[in-house]
Amino acid sequence: MSVVSIRNINKSYGIEEVLKGFSLDINQGEKVGLIGVNGSGKTTLFKIICGLEPVSSGDLVLKKGLSIGYLNQMPDFNPENTLYQELKKVFSDLIMMEREINNLEIKIAEQGKRAEDDEDVKFLMKKYSKLRNNFEMRGGYGYNSKIKQVAVGLGFTHEELDKKVGKLSGGEKTRLGLVKLLLSEPDLLLLDEPTNHLDLSSIDWLENFLQDYRGTVIVISHDRYFLDHVVDRIVELRDGRDEVYYGNYSYYLKERKKRYEQQLKKYENQQKEIKKMEEAIKRLRQWGSQGDNQKFFKKAKSMEKALERMEKIDKPTLDDQKIKLDFSVEKRSGNEVLRVESLSKSFGTNVLFEDLKLGIYWGEKVAVIGKNGTGKTTLLKIITGDLKPDSGRIKLGSNVRIGYYSQTFEGFDPEDDLVTALQRELVVSEGEARNKLASFLFTGDDVFKKVKDLSGGEKSRLRLLQLMYGDYNFLVLDEPTNHLDLTSREVLEEALKQYPGTMLIVSHDRYLLNKVTNLTYELEDGSLTKYHGNYDYYLKKKKQLNGDISSQGKSGKEEKTKSDYELRKEQKKKERKRKKQLKRLEEDIEALEVRKETIEQEMVRPENLDDFELLASLKEEYMNIEQELNELYSRWEKMI
Repeated sequence: MSVVSIRNINKSYGIEEVLKGFSLDINQGEKVGLIGVNGSGKTTLFKIICGLEPVSSGDLVLKKGLSIGYLNQMPDFNPENTLYQELKKVFSDLIMMEREINNLEIKIAEQGKRAEDDEDVKFLMKKYSKLRNNFEMRGGYGYNSKIKQVAVGLGFTHEELDKKVGKLSGGEKTRLGLVKLLLSEPDLLLLDEPTNHLDLSSIDWLENFLQDYRGTVIVISHDRYFLDHVVDRIVELRDGRDEVYYGNYSYYLKERKKRYEQQLKKYENQQKEIKKMEEAIKRLRQWGSQGDNQKFFKKAKSMEKALERMEKIDKPTLDDQKIKLDFSVEKRSGNEVLRVESLSKSFGTNVLFEDLKLGIYWGEKVAVIGKNGTGKTTLLKIITGDLKPDSGRIKLGSNVRIGYYSQTFEGFDPEDDLVTALQRELVVSEGEARNKLASFLFTGDDVFKKVKDLSGGEKSRLRLLQLMYGDYNFLVLDEPTNHLDLTSREVLEEALKQYPGTMLIVSHDRYLLNKVTNLTYELEDGSLTKYHGNYDYYLKKKKQLNGDISSQGKSGKEEKTKSDYELRKEQKKKERKRKKQLKRLEEDIEALEVRKETIEQEMVRPENLDDFELLASLKEEYMNIEQELNELYSRWEKMI
């Protein structure tokens, strides 16, 4: 059943056409990925669906009563509220119902003492029963546990739920908005880059949440790994129109290439046919002139009309304009590239790491992953010399030349134009600089823009250009794909795969990490744990360590002999088992939260206030439940 139906929508901003005859149907329960180059109209389409932007022409039909949640709509937070108070607003109707239930309980207790008010008691009991059943059906006894589950799943700690909203950073507020949106459970979720500001464990939790979400989801994302694991349809916006692919992102890549090759073949065949017809027309005219025979001229005229009527096939293009990126190394370093010895760093009372050790060798492609705030960027800054450690030592090997990509672009002078910025890194003339900039899509007057006026994507391209010509044999990259579109990400990925030097990378881009790294370090609780493989290998080993996958009795040889199909099948089976265990755990948590809520109500009932034996028993049970809940929440956090 269609929840959104779009027919021939056109949308313009002045003379710029963003959407041209765009049509799309979204069905109930679908998970759709919306992709396209920056400026292709993805966010505009979201705003049209939400009613925030009018269309120039065309029709938009929404299912009657459809509730829509849009991530980009930043909620109006009260800075004095705690996170928990802000999130409870989602359940304001349930909370009002809960208060009414509590008030009715007090009234019933009071009325029950007077026999003459028996009819009033019956009326109140009937009202109470109806209200409580409604409250229970709508999940009223589980909203507290749901708040904690979603908030913790998206990276907030139990302690942070008591933090004032006004003390949150911009990224944390965006994350809070996402928690609030998911708790509201709209029929249609519109998510615009939902994985921004999330660490890897939170992204993994969000993927699982959306896979099980009963409503419809449309997501704009540059996170290719996320698109692979969440969506079942890709809609590409190109030149204001849509191209639909019934599969995930990896399917889209293969299918798009296949369609391109098919279209190119059709185009080439038609061009051959056109050439034959043009040659035939030319010969017919020659024969007509030589023999003064009008039949040849008529035949030529007929063929010309047929050629004019022919519906011409446009020559297809597979890729949009893209940068030309190639990291070369003229002089390699020694075998030992980096040695980190007994490194410690704190900011005030916040200890990031102590006695940290790390060794990196020539040719290794190393990823450092971990939750936000664990010190990944700090570690890179210490390695590059931009930050001093509290103690410990950084030792670089012989002939090591570090090329550092900072996610905040700290190395730029904001007043430089692009030519000057490039000349600060390379000895080149203005003409040479302009040619190099053109290969990174900076053309015409773009080269005279000041760095401070560049977008995040433009700054990213400029820094990659500097690194490309810097002859660095050790690349240290901090979130290099953050501001890049999908095409540029794929170009960077290919360049890093071919890079012959050594690389240390911090990134949330799991697709990139899978393609370009061969070692993974997890920074957790102030120490590094080494995994001898890429991100997927790390995930597998992590699950084994957590007991999710039993590795006993399996030799490496046995693992290798399994087909890809068998491995995928086995992985899906294990994932289903994990989800089943997780669901059972969540049900246990909800049941305990319900019992906890009931005890709280029992403890404040007027008729129980003088029963000290009962109160002591309730308090003991309450404390036991609190302890059990803490243990269950701890298990739950590890499982997600």
